[in-house]
Amino acid sequence: MTKKVLMLLTVMLLMSTKSFCQQITKQEKEINFEKDIDLIVEELVFMYDTDQALREYTLFKTYNKAITDSIERLPHEEMRSYLKLKKFKSDDLAKRINKEYLLPIDELNTKRIIDMTSKYGFPSLSRIKKYYKGILDEEFNPYILIVHAPKKYWEELKTLLHEELDAKHLSRCEYGHILWHLNGRKDINDMLNNGFKMIPNEDGQEVLTAVDCE
Repeated sequence: MTKKVLMLLTVMLLMSTKSFCQQITKQEKEINFEKDIDLIVEELVFMYDTDQALREYTLFKTYNKAITDSIERLPHEEMRSYLKLKKFKSDDLAKRINKEYLLPIDELNTKRIIDMTSKYGFPSLSRIKKYYKGILDEEFNPYILIVHAPKKYWEELKTLLHEELDAKHLSRCEYGHILWHLNGRKDINDMLNNGFKMIPNEDGQEVLTAVDCE
């Protein structure tokens, strides 16, 4: 056997071993995800609720969900008028809240989502619903934690989420919507290339719609 043939066989063996190990890792992630689903959801709900409560407070000046929900149901112009009344009187205070409260929470959540993804695969809502037997708030979706990731994590997350898409840990539509955010919400093709289409509504206006998410 020549050295070239021996080297080729060695490379093929290494590639096969790597592929096998990755497959085992993927299987282990799925097993661990199903086994720990209650703990995962409990933590994600805490992260999600904290994220939303802080952001809603900057708009509505209250943590009372009943009040914020009632305001969000107001006609558009009435809600705009309310938000103007509740606007921070000092821009410096608004900037300080963003810098000292929101951004640190966003960073903590982003790091934790990355850690979770390394251990379990990305905890997308579609994947959670496969295993979680409890009741989820209809607004709950962990993807919002990625949407609010600090810009310095965007490239890392884009690479990570593409791998998770290949592993089928999130749908094409979930991936496309997140990608649009991670690219600065500049190019609608991020969604159109990943399961969305422009569909006419009852008024004949074209609306971006998720149609091919599998």
